[in-house]
Amino acid sequence: MSLLKNPRSTIFWTLLLVSFQAATLASDAASNSVDSTQAAIALVLEAETLKQQNRQREAIELLENYRSQRPASSELLELEFGLLMEANRYSEARNLIDQLPQNPSLQRSMEERVEQGLDRVTRNDKLATIFVQKRIEVKDFETAIEVIDRAAERYPSRQGDFFTLKGEALYKRNDLESAEIEFMRALQIDPLNEVAKSYVREIRTTLEAQTSTALAEWIRIAKDKTGDFAVTFLALFTAFLMNSLLSPLSMRFRLWRARSAFDAGNYDDFADAIERLLDQEDFRPLRQNLRILLGKRSYDDIKAIFEHHVMTQDRLPTLLRILQREHERLAEL
Repeated sequence: MSLLKNPRSTIFWTLLLVSFQAATLASDAASNSVDSTQAAIALVLEAETLKQQNRQREAIELLENYRSQRPASSELLELEFGLLMEANRYSEARNLIDQLPQNPSLQRSMEERVEQGLDRVTRNDKLATIFVQKRIEVKDFETAIEVIDRAAERYPSRQGDFFTLKGEALYKRNDLESAEIEFMRALQIDPLNEVAKSYVREIRTTLEAQTSTALAEWIRIAKDKTGDFAVTFLALFTAFLMNSLLSPLSMRFRLWRARSAFDAGNYDDFADAIERLLDQEDFRPLRQNLRILLGKRSYDDIKAIFEHHVMTQDRLPTLLRILQREHERLAEL
């Protein structure tokens, strides 16, 4: 009988099974196994005590630590699986199934429980949204993302909201580039999505600062390692040279990326690259890029591309104004 059939009897059956195993072991050859079995019994009792005190997270951590040090039995894995399911940590529960000894029937039963749990929390869009928000709050990003993907497919009219939530989960997981992709997907559905726009601005600012931050850290390490003024000065000078070299290279790459996307007809990527150029204090590279593009396509064509593909609507007037100015300058030549 599977322990999954009656979760309340899990502790009883686990204790019964491991006790039976201990009783049937031979004395000398099995002394280590008896000790291990006794440790497993104590572990089950401690996990049950924590569970009764509503300290499921500690109970799960206890079982995880045990499993990291020695192979766990099917019974202990099944107990941990049940605790994870009760805590709505569906992705971790699913991952645990792969660690079970070969037992197709038990594995199918576990998979069915995970699917039932996911179906339950996505039976309507509002419930899915609340569930995802709670999962993000407790940093269970994998379950949150799995539920979001399922809900976005099930409720197409709410995809913009679910893409925003997925971006938030990825952002808080520190996967900034993937997060930006999801926020841009949300903005394609609703260009006025203020939450998505705010995150995109923050992500771009963070990515821009990473090079400078890395250089600053390198300087700090150099100063900590040596008290020599000459070495510190050399570090500062080297950092200055690196920044002077990297910044133009980064800018050239962005310009190349924008023009390549434009030439390929990939106007979403083109608009995205152009918007990034607005983050710079100096607009000259942006103006130069637009002049090159105006030599390839008409002003009206480029204007229409901007109006259709620029997702952050508060930036659109600035881009159109710069485009018009460069168009007028070319007309004067």
